[in-house]
Amino acid sequence: MAIRKLLGHKTLFALVSLAMLIITWASLAKIASPVPIRVQGSDKIGHFIAYFGLTLIWFLFFFFSEKQNRNFRQSILISSIICILYGGLMEILQALITNYRSSDWYDMIANTSGTVFVVIICSLFKNKLIAFRKISN
Repeated sequence: MAIRKLLGHKTLFALVSLAMLIITWASLAKIASPVPIRVQGSDKIGHFIAYFGLTLIWFLFFFFSEKQNRNFRQSILISSIICILYGGLMEILQALITNYRSSDWYDMIANTSGTVFVVIICSLFKNKLIAFRKISN
């Protein structure tokens, strides 16, 4: 029962919404780093992790939510498309509406890499995820 509640439609939707709000804020807000980071491209790790997490949450939402009732392939495809388009939108908005951020193709590559990694991981565990969904319903 606890797993069913954790993977319920409302909980997963709240997680997706929170993740998107945090990424939108982190992408568009003017954030001063408390400690200067001197490693070039280190922000790409943050992009990778953020979009890995976002894609995973979207996948869980579509795959486990009883209201969505989607199969594995639909769930992974829709969540990937949403996250890749959202990452592109954030890069475009950085260029258009901020004067303290710039659009960067390498950020987009890091975002997409996080998404692709979720696809790979979920595909490796596809049968276990399908079996888990059956017992959790």
